[in-house]
Amino acid sequence: MNQPKERHLIPSEGEALVAHNLKVMRKAARLSQDDVAERMRRLGFKFHQTQVAKIENGTRAIQFDEVIGLAKALNLPAEYFMTQAVANPDDPHYELQEAGFRLQDLEKEWRAAQDLADAAKGRLEEAEREYDEIAERLGVDVTPAGDELTFYPAPNSPGDPLRKDAGPSAAE
Repeated sequence: MNQPKERHLIPSEGEALVAHNLKVMRKAARLSQDDVAERMRRLGFKFHQTQVAKIENGTRAIQFDEVIGLAKALNLPAEYFMTQAVANPDDPHYELQEAGFRLQDLEKEWRAAQDLADAAKGRLEEAEREYDEIAERLGVDVTPAGDELTFYPAPNSPGDPLRKDAGPSAAE
């Protein structure tokens, strides 16, 4: 299978990037700063609305575990905060960026499916080798013969020997 196309993300500067993305994603989720602070408190962080405001305007430093907590609070992957600046919904590139996020998610899903398929194929091949080794050790011929399969006609089809015809030959 072909590999997905490589796309290059241009990261912004650390905390400024997180601050910008927090503000845009919070507003896109229609959450107030109080809502975000409450969600952070439920996750075990000592957060208040003023801290969210200070993070968003860049006057408060943010710890890595807080970025992870904010991602959980907004139900988003943490990488959305840290890889590139999120466009505002009014930005002409917003739709493209949203499509890019979906594309990234589906590429991850595709890679995971490929890994699962590769692992399953490996297990199948190993099971086939084991089966053949056991059959050889026991002296059992497991190669299929050409005439082993017997096909029967479908029930009540013209070739079915058990079919009961309603015609005159059935009365005889």
